[in-house]
Amino acid sequence: MTIIFDLDGTLLNTIDDLGYACNYALEHTGYPTHRIQDYPRMVGNGINNLIRRALPEPERTEANILKVREFFVPYYNDHNCDYTRPYEGIPELLDTLKAQGHQLAVASNKYQAATEKIVNHFFSGIFDVILGEREAIPRKPNPQIVFDILSCLTAKRSYSDSGLTVEDDQKALPSIIYIGDSLVDRDTAANANVPFVACSWGFVSREALIDNGVGRIIDKPQDLLLDVYIQQSILPQYDAFDGGHQRDHAETVIRESLKLARANNTDETMSYVIAAYHDLGLKFDREHHHIHSGEILMADDTLRQWFTPDQLLIMRDAVEDHRASGKNPPRTIYGAIVAEADRQIDPLTVIHRTMAYSLKLLPDADFETLYQRSLDHLHEKYAEGGYLRLWLNSERNVQGLAQLRAIIHNEPQLRTLCREWFDKALKPC
Repeated sequence: MTIIFDLDGTLLNTIDDLGYACNYALEHTGYPTHRIQDYPRMVGNGINNLIRRALPEPERTEANILKVREFFVPYYNDHNCDYTRPYEGIPELLDTLKAQGHQLAVASNKYQAATEKIVNHFFSGIFDVILGEREAIPRKPNPQIVFDILSCLTAKRSYSDSGLTVEDDQKALPSIIYIGDSLVDRDTAANANVPFVACSWGFVSREALIDNGVGRIIDKPQDLLLDVYIQQSILPQYDAFDGGHQRDHAETVIRESLKLARANNTDETMSYVIAAYHDLGLKFDREHHHIHSGEILMADDTLRQWFTPDQLLIMRDAVEDHRASGKNPPRTIYGAIVAEADRQIDPLTVIHRTMAYSLKLLPDADFETLYQRSLDHLHEKYAEGGYLRLWLNSERNVQGLAQLRAIIHNEPQLRTLCREWFDKALKPC
């Protein structure tokens, strides 16, 4: 697996050295300095943007930024390891990941020379690729740095700003995870279409990350090992399932579970894992997949590294209780969370998934047969009196269910949407 780390605020606490270098440059160019504790809100997007934020607002011209930079860079080159230190637990995490055989990389907006010097000083021999800000290469959140890292690690894949493309008939994306402490990192990962994990120990607080819609957040470096396991060993299993239950579905359930876990003041990591395992039982059958999913979770001894036996029992019960057709309410709040997250009542998505499953059951059927089967299922599950229940009544699902019911009762509109899906699904490649 390839694991890409941001540098400042993720691997290293660099704020003191950055602050002292900036104050030195400001003082030598006649500008007021700042308290070191004020610098965390100024960093991000490279040295020039740090200087821009540190300058008085009327003085933030490109000429002044370059003037200050002329003093900043030489000073920082000589003093960038004076106070900088790895965050607690980072060296041990990197040693573990390296021993497990993962490819490790750094993606930083710090200029290349300083990035290389600092990383090699603190983590000699650990990283396979070290990339910082380079001339004519756009900075994060542009995803080019991610594509360049992947290109360095393998010659068999090509990458572009529009996303990852895989050559030589390889359909699977490379196994990647990106970890950082900022919204810039979040956006970089999103732009590169790779999974993102935020760390709360850096320059952006957990509260600010949550307020800005960040999903998975870890509070200790060793917590990343769980995410690596989930991303490498669990989520890829969804790739073999039907179109409505593939990895994008599991990832959506994870995102929604994390939101609901926070809203209900429950353990985010438990909800994260519950969501990751909730549909794994589909590898056996659909009718009893919720039971099989709970069995898979309980049989996974790897999870015992992170969870107690009592926690695992709660998680198993939640996985078993997620199914919409269950006759009884979930036994715990965790079951209610994953059940609600699994609903995902986006009308168009529900209709397309229903048609896709109808086609899987009846692969040789014509449109009218598939449409009638889908119409019956939509009424049985989603219409008034249907068996679907919203246990937490999240605003997203309440609104989505109302919109879906309106379409179900407007049969000409529903028929048109189903026909559009059918024609596209059966269109020759």
